[in-house]
Amino acid sequence: MAKAFLTSLVFPLNLPLAPDERSGWRGYPVFKGCTRDRKALSCHVSVLTHGNCPHPPHTHREEEILLLLSGEVDLILPDDTALGPDRRRRLKPGQCVYYLSWFPHTIETVSREPAQYLMLKWTAPYSGEGVPLAFGHFNLNVPTLPGVETAGFRIGLVFEGPTGCLRKLQCHASILSPGAGYSPHTDAHDVVIVVFSGEIETLGRRVVPHGIVFYPAGEPHGMRNPGAIPAHYAVFEFHGGECVPLWRKLGDPRRWKRK
Repeated sequence: MAKAFLTSLVFPLNLPLAPDERSGWRGYPVFKGCTRDRKALSCHVSVLTHGNCPHPPHTHREEEILLLLSGEVDLILPDDTALGPDRRRRLKPGQCVYYLSWFPHTIETVSREPAQYLMLKWTAPYSGEGVPLAFGHFNLNVPTLPGVETAGFRIGLVFEGPTGCLRKLQCHASILSPGAGYSPHTDAHDVVIVVFSGEIETLGRRVVPHGIVFYPAGEPHGMRNPGAIPAHYAVFEFHGGECVPLWRKLGDPRRWKRK
């Protein structure tokens, strides 16, 4: 059966989600399908109770991002890598992990409350351009990340680079001032947004904390902050056939305006 092509969506996420006390893990699907450049792209949110792992350390072809929304987990890393002697690393809310293809991994919840986390997983034709990103552990909570400020936006680059599947994978954390925003436009890459605090308005919907937004390449979308406080959110960009640096995308002031 042919996979469905993904379209733009807003997915409200009201935490905490209910765990499965018997198995210790429960998944909640958000979207799954394909896009112009990706054979498969999926998103789900998982709930993992204290002391449990979702699976033994395993590997898979897909590349993956894990973004922790609440609770705390330990990353359990493989023994046969050059990552240093600490095979368990603490992951806290607002932090994320990038797993490259075939990288052995699992996690264990260490907080008393269940951990709730978002997973992005994708495959695409091999790009073969540049030195690919390695495993990485990143903090998206830092508002002073090196970046760009323009017309009500503060954008800090978290990481970017080629992967085995993508010409470029980019993550940046944004702070959008009340009343600020941009008019509808299209991107040549797929975009996933996760709101941490405040609210944004896009696709005719208001998105509050933990809400998820997906824009496939080529579909128009705009955004503004309709609230009274700054909105803080993470942006994940999946570049396939084209690659536009962050500074170039933000460099044209005609794209940005205050509502």
